[in-house]
Amino acid sequence: MKVRIPSYYKNFSCIGGKCEDTCCAGWEIDIDERSYDYYQNLPGAFGEKVRGCIKEYERDGQDAYEAHGFILKEGKRCPFLREDGLCEMILTLGEDAICDVCTYTPRNFLEYGGMREISISPSCGEAGRLIFGSPERVEFVTEEEEGELDLVEEGEELLFGERIRAARDYGIGILQERRYSIWERMGGFLCYGKEVQRRLNEEDVEGLENLIGQEISYYIDQRAGAGERWQDGPEGRYRSFLKRFATFSGLDSINEEWEGYLQDMQVAFAGQDGAANYRKAMMGYESQIENEDRGYEWEHLAVYLAFLMVSRCVDDWNFWGKVQFVAVSWLFVRDMDGLRYWKKGRYDREDRVDVMRIFAKEVEHSQDNLDYLEEEFLFEEAYAWERLMEQMHR
Repeated sequence: MKVRIPSYYKNFSCIGGKCEDTCCAGWEIDIDERSYDYYQNLPGAFGEKVRGCIKEYERDGQDAYEAHGFILKEGKRCPFLREDGLCEMILTLGEDAICDVCTYTPRNFLEYGGMREISISPSCGEAGRLIFGSPERVEFVTEEEEGELDLVEEGEELLFGERIRAARDYGIGILQERRYSIWERMGGFLCYGKEVQRRLNEEDVEGLENLIGQEISYYIDQRAGAGERWQDGPEGRYRSFLKRFATFSGLDSINEEWEGYLQDMQVAFAGQDGAANYRKAMMGYESQIENEDRGYEWEHLAVYLAFLMVSRCVDDWNFWGKVQFVAVSWLFVRDMDGLRYWKKGRYDREDRVDVMRIFAKEVEHSQDNLDYLEEEFLFEEAYAWERLMEQMHR
């Protein structure tokens, strides 16, 4: 089968107990059927312990990925997570004994268009260090691997997936075109996403080829054409921040770290003197990043989000909704960066990894949160194309 991955993917390996966080706490741990059958037949005292930690989900099967999961300890910790951060099951039975969700985390998988795409999530700090660690453009490679795809596609479905991948990759090309500022690229990306959605609304799938046949400068010029019409000033940018803050505050909280971050943001940027504090923090943060030639971090952030999310429109044809997710998330992560700068007086490379870890852990791994955001982007005027274009002019 064909597999498409970012160039840094094969450099990833779990650092176990040395990790600053753990993927073994904070959310439900589903048990796939193969692992469940294996656990039911484990001999001895450890087998009894494993079976004693399994629960059957009491909810509609359509709302659950699997029928069983582990009974979590205090703090939503896996019952086999030791105090030193190591896994008791791996130490006792070996890595082959853990269930699929533990084997594949922090990887994200998507199959469509005759291919499997895999990314690694910056909800893992070690993955984040790979994603943001190099100033070079991220490349994506396609390789042949043993095995077969789980998804069977034929005819028009297969062709549609291939065209969506080409459209998504072209969008990533816009984001990586360093002849232009990151604001120009983000604006061009929004213009392009709007045009792709228009073709899909008209069921003109073949027309996508014409869009990706354009020079990237065509979409940058569209962004420039919006010019003064959609120009935003400091007051407008602050109002836009307040709307983003309200939106992301409405997510179902996965952990206390996210809640604490929002509380600090409320005090610093949404309370008394919030507007002045926000402007000062963002100016200081952006100035430091530019002076240290770290603008590639903003590019890598946008590219990661685009590779992760945009092709998911193969299921609902909502290309624009995925582009909105990229743009609004990109802006809010920068808001979070600004808060970190406000608290520390500077923004180190490790801050980039840590802020994205907090964001990704809260947003990426909860389908409820992703659904909530998509609905917000669909109905809230603040996330319409015109309003987003305002926020991409600097």
